[in-house]
Amino acid sequence: MFVRPLNPDEVLSALHLIWEVYASDVAPLQNPEAVAGFRELIRYEHIMPRIQNKEVILFGAWEGTELCGVGGIDNRGNVLFLYVRKEWKRKGVARQLMQGMYQFCAQVLVITRMTVRAVPASVTVFNHLGFREVAPVQNVGAEVFVPMELLIAPGSMPAKKPKKRIALIIVGVCLLIALLICMVVKEAASIVQESDTYAEEQENPFGDYGNGDSGEHDFGMGDGSETEQQSGLDQIPEYEAEDLPFEVKDETYNYSPENQSSVTQQFEIYYPQLDGMENQDIQTKVNDELKNCAMESVDRIYENPDNEIRNRVLEAESPVIADFVKYKVTYLTQDYICVAYEDYSYEGNSEYSYVGLRTININLKDGTVYDVKDIVNTDKTFVNKWLKEMQSEADDKSLLADQDTDSLAKVLSGEDTQNGTFTPVFFMDKDGIEIGLSFHYDKEDENAPDYGWVTAPFQLNDLKDSKTDSTFWD
Repeated sequence: MFVRPLNPDEVLSALHLIWEVYASDVAPLQNPEAVAGFRELIRYEHIMPRIQNKEVILFGAWEGTELCGVGGIDNRGNVLFLYVRKEWKRKGVARQLMQGMYQFCAQVLVITRMTVRAVPASVTVFNHLGFREVAPVQNVGAEVFVPMELLIAPGSMPAKKPKKRIALIIVGVCLLIALLICMVVKEAASIVQESDTYAEEQENPFGDYGNGDSGEHDFGMGDGSETEQQSGLDQIPEYEAEDLPFEVKDETYNYSPENQSSVTQQFEIYYPQLDGMENQDIQTKVNDELKNCAMESVDRIYENPDNEIRNRVLEAESPVIADFVKYKVTYLTQDYICVAYEDYSYEGNSEYSYVGLRTININLKDGTVYDVKDIVNTDKTFVNKWLKEMQSEADDKSLLADQDTDSLAKVLSGEDTQNGTFTPVFFMDKDGIEIGLSFHYDKEDENAPDYGWVTAPFQLNDLKDSKTDSTFWD
């Protein structure tokens, strides 16, 4: 299943799907005027010009070539549609549509909130999704609705600075929304939010939520080129050799109890697996390593939590144990695979939310896994050069200023992570090698940065005096 904005030639099929679900599930509960207004709203000749003018963006959820569901927003972040075919309900389709629209609002429209005109029966659902009422029940013509809004987490927005390898911490809202979507949307996949577009002559009770220049944005998903609008994993220029004798397949681990207890639990972990390697034993070994790396936080916070996490759960009014992991294969040849995983976790309650980076670098000839200590000698000369690059990337000269050279050398070698505060990471990409740290500071630590991880870029020649004699360099 994947979600993306629809192409113009797919709009008609999407409108048929919307009307089919609306007529079956929603129209019987509405008055005739509301039904007529909705039908007029989704007429092809009415909505297509708005799509062409980038005023409305429709999203489709696809399973292969089948369109399973449709979501829609306007360019101010107003949720217009959320419809899923009957046979695809309760399969996470609506959840993925909502996540796609949320990320589009944050990363492409670059707006600070989403809004919805929720029919009164759906207000509780949207409350669970993170929306809040901003006014009592409204009556506009035939439409009865409750105005609601959802703030977009600052950490979900693109970084303002064009630094390449820095990930801002998402504190609270973004992941929690995703978790609640996972739990609630399955129960409300066909809840319809009546659109405000067929009453657009009326004053918008929410005001203009755009950033003032939304018309200048490209509402397509782009070509993946590196721009200031990208951050985190999106900024990494990946490299993949041609004519590889194997393929990379996406795998997902999803878990959310059907009957949630007092503890919110949600896990959605994406990771790659190789298929078609000549040596099946090595393939199995490599795939186990790739999966285990992706699942590391699940093991740490859920399967084998320490006493601190247990106590947070026991003491919290609304305990949360959750993890969302996405990945990018940053470098892939017949002999090597390098993968970067970005991890968003809640570790006991909503106050303990983290974003971090894990990496894994594997020799595909024998399955050897390399760490930072395997590729560079972490002596004083290297550490000083590396620290300068890290501070430059973060645009923050105070980064790691509380650490001396010897301490940083032990951190990079993995000898001393300072109680899990630091995790050394590295990966190869199209431009060279990145070496850095993922941060997991205590929430009360005054030295905690405003970002979850930073990596410093190096050309291969930059490391010639620091290289180890590892087979990594063969």
